[in-house]
Amino acid sequence: MRDDTLLVSLMHVNNETGVIQPVAELAELLRDTPTYLHVDAAQGFGKLTQDLKAPIDMISISGHKVGGPKGIGTLLIRRRGRDTVPLTPLMYGGGQERKLRPGTLPVPLVAGLAKAAEIFEKEHQLWWDQAATFRARLVEALGKTQVRFHGDQDHVVPHILNLSFKGVDAEALIVRLKELVAVATGSACTSASYTPSHVLRSMGLPEDVASNGLRLSWFPDQVQDLDMDELVNEISAFQEEASYFA
Repeated sequence: MRDDTLLVSLMHVNNETGVIQPVAELAELLRDTPTYLHVDAAQGFGKLTQDLKAPIDMISISGHKVGGPKGIGTLLIRRRGRDTVPLTPLMYGGGQERKLRPGTLPVPLVAGLAKAAEIFEKEHQLWWDQAATFRARLVEALGKTQVRFHGDQDHVVPHILNLSFKGVDAEALIVRLKELVAVATGSACTSASYTPSHVLRSMGLPEDVASNGLRLSWFPDQVQDLDMDELVNEISAFQEEASYFA
């Protein structure tokens, strides 16, 4: 970081791998500097509550990531004493929202986000424990296959898993598993892209691995009926079939 750096912006939790970034530590390093810190907390809000209590200047969140309605988000802005972040609006119009955003706010969406955040604040530990329990079961089950997990598995949220299977084309496997589970080769943001994951490539993974990375994410109440044995059997059978043509 240079002396004239104005802004540092980073993800709290990577949306493809689930790896957690040390945003609280970075906030402390920047506390007494003129550099502002923005954290994209779409995947971490409501789940890693302690991290976001650090002196972060701006935090952006997304409603549907905590069970709220789609189409609503929030930018939380912290004051530094009497000073606030010098923001410039992207759109211009009415000045009723402190001249930062024109238009009438969608009250039902705002109320839905507020209620979802309230519920998640009370129940986030239960959610975390349930998601972690499912993840542990899934990782143990998938260990019976030739699997490779991507990212730091010690600093990761319990509801996202990124992996690849030796000798398996990811797109073909998605079709094979469609009756069992919905998986994708990346985040929803990149669902229209057929290029190797830029996240996995930036981590130093070879192109053939990055091209066949699979991303799984879940809410605990969505996966209670998943048959782990059937999932593992399908993947193992597919790997065996693929080996014939290797």
